[in-house]
Amino acid sequence: MTRKRIPLLAALLVVFTLVLVSAGCGGDDEGSSEGTGTVSVFSLWGGSERDAFQKVLDGFTEETGITAKYEQGRDFLPILRPRIAAGNPPDVAIIPRPGVVADFARDGSLKTVEEIGLDTDALTENLSQSYLDLGTVDGDLYGIVVKANSKNTIWYKPDSFRQLGVEPPTDWQGLLQVADAIKAKGKKPFAVGAQGSTNSWTLTDWFENIYLHQAGPEKYQQLFTGDLPFTDPSVKTALGEMTKVISDENVPGGIQGVLGTDFVTSIGQVFGTNSKAEMHGQGGFVGGIAIGQVNTKLKPITDIDFFDFPTLDPAYKGALMGAGDQAVAFTANDDVKALMEYLASPEAGEIWAKTGAIISPNKAVPDTAYPNELAVKEAKQLKEAETFRFDGSDLLPGTLGQSWATTLQAIIQDPGKMDQELGDFQSSAEGEFEA
Repeated sequence: MTRKRIPLLAALLVVFTLVLVSAGCGGDDEGSSEGTGTVSVFSLWGGSERDAFQKVLDGFTEETGITAKYEQGRDFLPILRPRIAAGNPPDVAIIPRPGVVADFARDGSLKTVEEIGLDTDALTENLSQSYLDLGTVDGDLYGIVVKANSKNTIWYKPDSFRQLGVEPPTDWQGLLQVADAIKAKGKKPFAVGAQGSTNSWTLTDWFENIYLHQAGPEKYQQLFTGDLPFTDPSVKTALGEMTKVISDENVPGGIQGVLGTDFVTSIGQVFGTNSKAEMHGQGGFVGGIAIGQVNTKLKPITDIDFFDFPTLDPAYKGALMGAGDQAVAFTANDDVKALMEYLASPEAGEIWAKTGAIISPNKAVPDTAYPNELAVKEAKQLKEAETFRFDGSDLLPGTLGQSWATTLQAIIQDPGKMDQELGDFQSSAEGEFEA
């Protein structure tokens, strides 16, 4: 009896093994259409931003039954590039820089929306052409903008402003006057966190806003697309204004304090329980981080609010600088298709918007989805901007974005070396733009 059962058991074992092998091949990234039931998603978000995105992923799992495994790395390029080279990329990544999306698309790392199997007509119903253009490389759509924000914001404490006897300014000279009045009361006007390579982007945002509102949208676009050198006098003029704000006298701990402080900590320097400064000049996402992570007792409009970045030239008052994060796919299968479709949907946008962490680019997401007046106010900024320009450092090719941030770190430490630093950066930029 026992000897007769052995061949049958062996045959069943072989069949079972083949089934397992077949199932394990379902998520192959060479274009397989069969999913595995799990999708890996990579992003740089941590803290309250990660928690908000996880709610979106939880909604996806609840709707589809597919598990979305989140992976986080703040310094995302040094993590992604080796994984791609090793043939082990995440299935999906959320990337904040169009230049990086273009690099990955051109080296063959990304799947087009068509290869994934998405309906492009459905995408155009809910995303404006400007957002679709951001994800398009050489005529093919790769990236879906799932998160947008205005960077035309300077955050402040309304109650504190009233106590100090100052009001939100409307122009650059007014901002400098407010800063002087705050210093006269023995307080620091601004908090800036630009520590190391992972936080230096905050300096690029300051420069870009100043440059856009001083030199104008046309020169801005020329500068960040290689048609205007960084040694142009307009760049030096803008940097001169920037160093009037980010100076030893204006920030906690002086310039060395800026270079030793991370981004989230700098938000706490203004909105924490032991504040050290009065204003924070960064994008709309500051509100969600401040309320959701830094100080949950903050009341929108009363304890935290923002005013429009002050114009330096009245001709450019309607210009707005902003950014957006794109979902891209490194693999193509049914599960990846399902996740990309979900991230592009109004349902996902509404879940995300309700957290207060983002402004959704999806036109079908109503204002009522946002949890507070700050988010609605930012959404209105994005809708009503006369001219929109994307974050300049994110437009730069290759590693130029980080190099530009490093250059700005050097300039705020020693403005006297501005010409040398700009000349060195321009030499590097010419090689990247020509590549």
